[in-house]
Amino acid sequence: MVEGLRSSRPLVRFRRILPLFAVLFVALSTWRFYTVSPRAIRTPAGDVLSLTGTRPRPAVVATALNLPAFILALPVELVVFRGELRNHPYYEAFRTIEFTVLGVIFWFCAGRAIDDWIVWRQLRSGSRWRLSDCLISAITALEATMLTVLFAVGFKWARTEIWYLASSVVWALLGYAALLFRIAQLRAYPRVTSRLP
Repeated sequence: MVEGLRSSRPLVRFRRILPLFAVLFVALSTWRFYTVSPRAIRTPAGDVLSLTGTRPRPAVVATALNLPAFILALPVELVVFRGELRNHPYYEAFRTIEFTVLGVIFWFCAGRAIDDWIVWRQLRSGSRWRLSDCLISAITALEATMLTVLFAVGFKWARTEIWYLASSVVWALLGYAALLFRIAQLRAYPRVTSRLP
C-alpha cells in the first residue's frame, strides 16, 4: 500500500451524497406529480392539451436524471416486456423504479471520481486508481454523446425532449471529465520499482 493514500479523506463523501440525492429527487418529483392538483392546459379553441400542466412525468425525471443507466435498462425492459414497452400498464412505474435503482451505480461512480479528485489535489500525488471507474467513465461519456446526437436530431422543443437533451449533455461532460481525470490519475499513480541486488 502506498503511504499517504488513505491519510487524507474528504469530509463530504460525494459517492454517498449523489446517489442519495438522485433517489430523493425522483421520489420528490413523483410525490409532487401525484399529489399536486392537476391543471389543464387548453388551446384558444378550448381543446385540452395537457392535464398535468408543466410537470414532467416521474418516468421522464427518473430516465433523464439517471440517463447512463439506459445501457443496462434497455436489455432488462426488452426481456420483461418482450418488446411491448409502452403498451404495458406498469411500464411507467417499472421504468421509474428501474432507472432510479440502476442510476445509483453511475451516481456512485461520479461521486467517487469527485472524492478521488479532492484527495488527489490534497496529496499532490497519485491516489487510488481503479480500472472499473475508468471503464464506467468511458462508457458514460460515449453513451451520453450518442444520446445527445440522437436527441438533437429532430429536436422539437417538447418539454420531455428538453429534459433528455439537457441530461445527455450534462452526463457527457461528467463522463469526459471523469475519464480525463482517471487518465491523469493513472499517469501520476505511484509505481513500485523493484531493485535487483
